[in-house]
Parts: sequence; C-alpha cells; structure tokens
Amino acid sequence: MEHSPLILRANWVLPIAQEPLADGEVVIEDGRIVEVRPRTTHAGADVLDFGDAIVMPGLINGHCHLEYTGLRGYNDCIPFFDWIRGLVELKAKVPDAFWLPSALLGSAECLASGITFVSDNTDKGVSVEALAQGGVRGRVHQEIFGIEPEPNDNTLLEILKGKLETHRATLLRYGAGERVELGVSPHAVYTVRDSLLKAVVAYARAEGLPISMHAAESSEEIALTRSRSGSFAEMFCRRGIAYLHPRIQPIEYLHQVGITGASTQLVHCVKVEPREVQVLAQTRTQVAHCPRSNARLITGVAPIASMRRQGVPIVVGTDSAVSAGTLDLWEELRFGALAQRAFSNTAQPSWRDWVLMATLEGARAFGIDSLVGSVEVGKRADLIVVRTQRLAYLGASDPYAGLILAAQASDVALTMVEGTILYREGEWYTLDVTTIRRTLLNLLTGISHQWE
Repeated sequence: MEHSPLILRANWVLPIAQEPLADGEVVIEDGRIVEVRPRTTHAGADVLDFGDAIVMPGLINGHCHLEYTGLRGYNDCIPFFDWIRGLVELKAKVPDAFWLPSALLGSAECLASGITFVSDNTDKGVSVEALAQGGVRGRVHQEIFGIEPEPNDNTLLEILKGKLETHRATLLRYGAGERVELGVSPHAVYTVRDSLLKAVVAYARAEGLPISMHAAESSEEIALTRSRSGSFAEMFCRRGIAYLHPRIQPIEYLHQVGITGASTQLVHCVKVEPREVQVLAQTRTQVAHCPRSNARLITGVAPIASMRRQGVPIVVGTDSAVSAGTLDLWEELRFGALAQRAFSNTAQPSWRDWVLMATLEGARAFGIDSLVGSVEVGKRADLIVVRTQRLAYLGASDPYAGLILAAQASDVALTMVEGTILYREGEWYTLDVTTIRRTLLNLLTGISHQWE
C-alpha cells in the first residue's frame, strides 16, 4: 500500500545551507526530504501546517550524559573538584535499576528540546538503549576508568570490549545499528593512567572507533598535569597513586600520546593555551563546548571565538542535567552566545553561526553531514518545528537571531527522525514518559534519605 508524502508547512523554512524560505513547506517520503518549496494549496491529512513557526533541521547535542538526568539537583558542590568527587559518591549510592529510566528521561527531554542527535558519554552503558528505544540518532562513547595500578590495562580493555559487544547486541535488538554509532571514552587525564590511555587509543584506532575525552576543563586539572599540584594531586598522594607527571598542559600531553585527530572529540577545553588551539586546528580535533556546565562549576569560558576562527570544529553540548540543570539546547546556545560575546568582546560567532554549530557544522564534525544537518533534498528527514507565536519573537525579522535570543524547549512543536514523528505537542510516540517518571520518583523516594 502506497503512502502519501508528508508535508510540513510553516511561515519559515530554515534550510541552513540556503537562505531562509518564507511561507515554505518540506515534502517527506520514505524518511527522506524529497522537495523544499514555497507554500502550495495542497490540503489533506498528509499536510501538517504549523503556521507561525519554523521548520528546520533537528539539533545536534554535541555532548551529554543521559544516565545522570534523574540526579538533577542532587549534587550542588563547587568548585569542580568537589563536584566531581560528589558525583562519584552519589553514583555509588544509586541502585542499578535507576540508570536506564534516568537515561530514558534524558532521551525524552532531548526530543522535547528538538534534539535529534545526541553524542553521549556513558559509564553504565544505558544510553545505548535510551537512544535506541527513543528513536534518536546518536553516538555513544563507552567510558573507561583506571587510575590505580589494578586492574591492569589488559583486564580493563577486555571489560571495555565486552561492554561494546553488549551494546551492539542492544542496537541489533532495536534495529538501531545504522542510527546509533559506538565509540570509546577514556574519561579524563585524572581518571585514566598513561599506559591505559595509550592502550585505549591504540585499540580505538585499530577498530575505527571514535574517541571522546574530557580535557582541559578546570584549573585543578591543569595544576595536576603541569606541576603535580592541586586537589587531584593531593588526593592521589593520600591514596598512594603514582601519577605520571607530564609537566605540560593537558592537550599538549594528549597530542603527544596520539589522541588528537578528526575522529576525536575533546570536551570542554576551557583552559587552553594559544599553541594548543593551533594543535586542535591542525589536527581537526573536535571540541565540545558546554558553557552552562563550565559556568556552574566555576571553571571558566572556553575561547570558542578564537578556536572557531582558526578552524577548530566546534559542537555545542548540554553536558549532564547534574551540571547544567536541563537538556534544553536552546538555553545552552543562548547562554554560550552571550557569554562568548562578553568574554571575547566581539560579535562573533554570529547568531547564525550558533545555529550552524547546532545543525550543519555539528553534523559535519560528526561526519554525518551527508545525512542530516540541513533541509536539503535527499537528506534524511531529521527535522523539527519551532513555534514562534510567543511575544518574544515579535518583530524578529532574522530567524537566526530569533532562535538564539528567544527559543526554548517549550516552543518545539514536533521532532522527527527519518520522517518518523517521535514527539509532538507534549506527546512522545516512542517513550512512555509517564511510566518513566513514576519509576524514577519511586526510586528516588526510596533512596533519597541516603543523600541527606
């Protein structure tokens, strides 16, 4: 039985790769975009006319930790070292049953924000199922930790390989193998010893796996690698851990051990020297910018204007709900844009640039721009509709400025991946959010007394 093409119609279509189209519509068939055209008079059940709205590519969340969503508000420690230690202690108190519904909640929150692609770093591994079940496109990096001498490198690598095999089986079960890619994440220089880091990089390169790693996030991290001082160094001394002292900046160290490159993402990069920015640009290493998390944990403002000007691929991520508060990427973009202007004293990146980083440039950084990231004929229909009816949009003749300065998750009317509607007007089509919330609330009620 043949199905009629689906038509999304609105006052604006934002193709990204071309100029905005006023009073336009997008025609979708078999999960792909088959036409982008001015509004027609065609009517019927196959036409979704949103009126005062923008049809545009789905957003790319460049870095996230979906599994922590349910822990929102439970770790308000600062500065960064106290926060990361607080998170470790919090995780140890949480039962295994908590992690999947927590990640599913994060997946639902992303869809409601207009996010169609999530780059996730996961310890527990549940983000694979959360994205697969939710119908979201993405890349999941399995984290690996190992700062103490034992278990040895081979043992930890075998555990990592086993987790990846489990993830592949999960993706196969949901038929999501082409939609969700796997990668690895040696967590950070303060949680992964030198020999293990080199072993993980060698394994990832041999298997063609992308890498994501937190890097140059805090002054405590810089003190550790440059002079073996500060909070991390003091903790290692107390625990009897013989930490390798690189005596250089974290990104210089990571470049020496071979991590930098086009298949690598470094998350945060707040504390970078100009020479390190040059290394990132020359090696085409991707940087994931998470401005709200960096501000909340008092780590600083990454020099995104300078990085982007020199050609470093930049993506924007919400980080976790524990550090950023929400998975609303619109809030992240707005905060990042304004903070960057204050920090760099320039109007660059422009409003349009920030939308680009969350769409086409983000897709290019992840190597999927032939599939998604713009509204073009032949691409997958990973699309969203953003309503522009609120007073905050009134008089905004530039849709890019309107989105960055006014848009919020509650404006998202529809989110689809490959032409399949996953979220529309407060209703999720692939996730039972009512049950997810009830499950999490019951779990939190049962264990919250441990956190007091």
